Amino acid sequence: MALDPTIVSIFGEPPAGLDLEETIVVSYNVAVCVVLGLAAASVALRFYVRSIKGAKLWWDDYTILLSVLLCGAPVFNTILAGSFGAGEHVWSSDIDRFINLVKVVYSESFVYAAAVTSTKVSILLLYRRLFSPKGGLGRLYSIMFWTATCLTTVYPLILWISIACACRPVSYYWNQYIGAEGSCINVNLFFLVLGIVNMFNDIVILFVPVPQIWQLQLNKRTKTSIIGIMLLGGFVCVASIVRIYYLNGLFQNVDVTWWMGPSFAWSSLEPSVAVISACLPTFAPLFRTWMGRRKGSSQNSPYPGYAGERSGAVSGGTGRGALGSHHAAGSRLSRTATGGFGMGRGNAGHSRIEDDEVELTCKVTCGDTVSSHAGS
Repeated sequence: MALDPTIVSIFGEPPAGLDLEETIVVSYNVAVCVVLGLAAASVALRFYVRSIKGAKLWWDDYTILLSVLLCGAPVFNTILAGSFGAGEHVWSSDIDRFINLVKVVYSESFVYAAAVTSTKVSILLLYRRLFSPKGGLGRLYSIMFWTATCLTTVYPLILWISIACACRPVSYYWNQYIGAEGSCINVNLFFLVLGIVNMFNDIVILFVPVPQIWQLQLNKRTKTSIIGIMLLGGFVCVASIVRIYYLNGLFQNVDVTWWMGPSFAWSSLEPSVAVISACLPTFAPLFRTWMGRRKGSSQNSPYPGYAGERSGAVSGGTGRGALGSHHAAGSRLSRTATGGFGMGRGNAGHSRIEDDEVELTCKVTCGDTVSSHAGS
C-alpha cells in the first residue's frame, strides 16, 4: 500500500510489521446499531406498557422519546467516521479522508452532548415525578438532585460554546493539518476534563433517588432490591468510564484514527445505554404478566400479596398506618381505579404514578399483608 506523504510527514513512518489493512470498523458499526435498536425497542416498549395500562404520559416520557431520536446522530457519525478511516490505521488513509474525519469529530461534540443531556433530563424528570424532598434525608436528596440538574444544564452549554470558539478561525480545527494559519485551545485536555465532569454527573444522577428510597418504611431487603433496580443505570457510568479511557488513548497515541474508532463507538453507546437504563423500571408489568402466566396464578407470583392488593385487601387500621408512614417518608399513596396504589408528588394530578409504575418501586407492609407495587 502506497503511503500518503502528507500523512507520513504528520505522523511519521508506520511501525515495522503493522498490518495497514487491519480494521475494526465493521464490528463497531454493528455494535452501535444493535444497541441503538435496543434503545428504540426499549422506548417503544415503555410507551406500549403505559398505553395498555392507560397511564398518562408526562415530560419524562416525551424527553426519552426525544433522547432516542437524538441517539441516532452519534450512531450516524460513527458510521460516517468509519468511512473516513476511524477504526483503521492512520497510515492507511490519505490527507483528504483524514480532514473529512476531523470534521466529523468536530460535529460529534455537538450531537453527543445533545444526546446524553436529553437522556439525563428525562431521568431527572422521572425523579421529580416520583419523589418529594421530605423526611430526614430530604435535604440530601435535594442537594443531589439540584447538583445533577445544574451539571446537566451547564455541561452541554460549556461544550457547545467552547468547541464553537476553540479555534480561530473555526476551519483551523481541521485545516491545521494542511498548513493553514490559526490557533486552537488545548482541545484534548478540554475533552478529557469535560468527560470526567460528565462521568461525575452520571454518578450523582445514579445515586439521587437512594436517600428517598432508603427512608421509606420498608425492610432493608426490599429497600436494597429497589435501589438495585434504580442502580441499573450504573451501566451508563461504565460506558462513560470506557469512553474516557479511549479518549485518553486517542490523545496519547500517534495512530489517532485507530483510537478514534472505539472513541466514536463509545460516544454512541453511552447515550443509547442510558436510554435503555432509563426505560428498564417501566417494564415491571410485563415481568409481572410473564411471571403470573409462568406460575399459573397470582398466589404463586414473585410479588407476594399482589392479588390481595389488586382486590383492595388492605386492612383499614393497619393500612392507614402504612399510608401514614409513607406520608412521613415524603411519598403519597393514592388509590387507582383498579384498586391498586399510585405514588406521587404533592397534590398534582400528573404526579400520581400509574399502576404500571409502582411494582418495582415500592412494597408496603400492611399488618400481615404485603402489597407490591411497581415503578417507572
